[in-house]
Amino acid sequence: MLTALVLAIWAYLCIYDILGPCFFLGFRPLIAGFVAGILVGDVQTGMMVGGTLELMALGVYTYGGATIPDYTVGAILGTYFGKAVGFETGVALAIPAALLLTQVDIVNRFLNFVFVHRADRYAEEGNATAFDRMMIFTSHIIWGLSRAIPVFLAVAFGEGLVKGVSSFFEANPWFAKGITVTGGILPALGFAMLLKILPVEQYPAFLLIGFVMYAYLKMPLVGIALAAFAIALVFQQLKYRPKEA
Repeated sequence: MLTALVLAIWAYLCIYDILGPCFFLGFRPLIAGFVAGILVGDVQTGMMVGGTLELMALGVYTYGGATIPDYTVGAILGTYFGKAVGFETGVALAIPAALLLTQVDIVNRFLNFVFVHRADRYAEEGNATAFDRMMIFTSHIIWGLSRAIPVFLAVAFGEGLVKGVSSFFEANPWFAKGITVTGGILPALGFAMLLKILPVEQYPAFLLIGFVMYAYLKMPLVGIALAAFAIALVFQQLKYRPKEA
């Protein structure tokens, strides 16, 4: 029960951070999964689950108030369940959780109108003190509870589910292999979603260079990132340097 409470508080802080402060980037799945891994005592699973969901979340934002899958909560729950039954199963459970939170997010945005209208009234009255006080202490309550309550319920009452899933996998190894294959495909799916967003058709040479570095030169990802940063600097300097008269 204590773990459920701690993870619920962490989920609350993660959604609070995205509403304005952005102190620790807790709303990013990688950070959410990493800290959740620390809290449950399995940092490796937290990093793997969070990193996988981070790939899927790159370039996905709530433009115009659109509702998107909550990969942050997915990373927290995926880390908790992945600790008990493995990384692949954690990711497999994290994605449905992230998709389910889209429905909760809609309810959250609807209920939050109470604070929005109150803020409008304070603004019309010119009451800056009340406006600031409400924005600091109350405006995040609905947002935070919309994430904290599902996490608390899933962790507090999900132990039976985890044990049942573990027993099912032990009795049906073919299903566990299928989950493992699916878990291996998901990072590739995340990359595919990212490539669809990026202007790959405009700059295909950069994609080809990265592929050669990884597939043929066996360069680590950190090395590829540093090389990409250097290439981007050179590209920017060549593209935007002043033209000689």
